[in-house]
Amino acid sequence: MRLLPPTDELWRRVFRRTACVVPFIAVFLGCSREGPSRPYVARVGPVELREDDLAGGADSLARSRGKSMAFINEWVVSELLYQEAQRRGMADSDQLRKQLEATRKRLAVEALLEKEVYGGGADDVHDEDITAYFKKYISSFTLREDVARVSYALFSERDEANQFRASILRGSSWEDAVAVCQRDSVHGAGLRAVARNQYFTQATLFPDELWKLARTLPKEEVSYAVKTAAGYYVLTVHGIRHLGETPEFEFVREEVRERLLIERRRARYEQLVSDLRSRHKVEVNLSVADTAVGAGD
Repeated sequence: MRLLPPTDELWRRVFRRTACVVPFIAVFLGCSREGPSRPYVARVGPVELREDDLAGGADSLARSRGKSMAFINEWVVSELLYQEAQRRGMADSDQLRKQLEATRKRLAVEALLEKEVYGGGADDVHDEDITAYFKKYISSFTLREDVARVSYALFSERDEANQFRASILRGSSWEDAVAVCQRDSVHGAGLRAVARNQYFTQATLFPDELWKLARTLPKEEVSYAVKTAAGYYVLTVHGIRHLGETPEFEFVREEVRERLLIERRRARYEQLVSDLRSRHKVEVNLSVADTAVGAGD
């Protein structure tokens, strides 16, 4: 699984685990107990939240400035809790220092992996690479369900659907017939939806009448206007592949790309770890490790 850069959710988890200290270290670094007298937005004891701190904090936490009062209240509550934790000697405990160090290490590792494994132009996957990968591993992309490549047009009235169908039967291409409907000031508003050469499965082509039609309609034949609760559909099937068959390349293009990308990232990760192992002396004392594990159990 890819390690992501720090997110709001990560900060929220750290916030809960470290008595409200960590999330506000970066945000309110400018909120000091000493300094020149300046207008402040809020104050808890000697600690002030100033206008520039508020602006910076709102941006860094991806908060809307329109929610500034909620943000200020969050800061006040956090500062109250933090000062109480300080008073009780909890802000500099061994446990907290360990948690902060663990968090610092995790964020540093995430930054390293983002740069060396996930970032930069290394993630560029070209079309020829995707095509070559698909051809090499084509047997691994067997379809787990039927897939139809379909175009359809949905109309509010039967007459509009029939006119559209008749236009195609007279020789107009699908695209030209759609364009004529869209330009028609009288009947154009009746065209509710269009699908152009898209892939569908039984779960994605609905209502059910359309899937049943797609399964039986001869290739490139234009259907009659099909009445549904949504309106009248005219549909044509450009191709269909069945369960167990090899899919058309375009249907799995993104899946192929993701597989190739994962393999490249895994290779970069393994190479990085291998390089680091060769540069550092690593020792594991299994007898001590076994003893520690046994004591923990």
